[in-house]
Amino acid sequence: MFSEYENLDPISVIASDGLADYYPNFLDPVAAQHLFEQLLAQKTFKQNEITLFGKKIKVPRLEAYYALNGEQYGYSGQELQPEAFPTFLNELRLRVEKCTGYAYNALLINHYRDGQDSNGWHADNEKVLGQNPSIASISLGAARPFELKHLTTGDKKSIVLAHGSLLHMHGALQHHFKHQLPKKRGLTHARLNLTFRWIQPSS
Repeated sequence: MFSEYENLDPISVIASDGLADYYPNFLDPVAAQHLFEQLLAQKTFKQNEITLFGKKIKVPRLEAYYALNGEQYGYSGQELQPEAFPTFLNELRLRVEKCTGYAYNALLINHYRDGQDSNGWHADNEKVLGQNPSIASISLGAARPFELKHLTTGDKKSIVLAHGSLLHMHGALQHHFKHQLPKKRGLTHARLNLTFRWIQPSS
């Protein structure tokens, strides 16, 4: 299903205090569109609730969570309910592993229905992700700006994540940067973001 590119050289987005590499053509246009439509047809997306400043609020996007062996993952006071990897997503997981050189056992998909859905400043630094987590993020659908901000200097980087692209965040990045997907006024098209990660076994 997922064709291989002979030359898949990344563009370096962050190269100090962590690493962020961008592969603009990770999936060819036909495969990216097929995957986008296939995922939108799934019945696993939910609007979950998180705890923020002691209050329960609805997450401003829909989410679906998949785990190879029932790995538990959550953030901001919520525990995501894992679904088993369907075959087509497991094939994609293996291709992402081949590209990045890291293993993944979990996948969180964010469904941004339009430009009003968003994801605020945060770091993927939950304890279960380990010391220096590898987060491999595939974008499908509407192209949207993705922002990173250095925690000490305040310096910002912004990159538009294209349909079928892969952004790989690794090294010490989550210790030194936060990232966000801000709202985009006037955008009516959907975007899916597939974030592969490794969940540490519970002790």
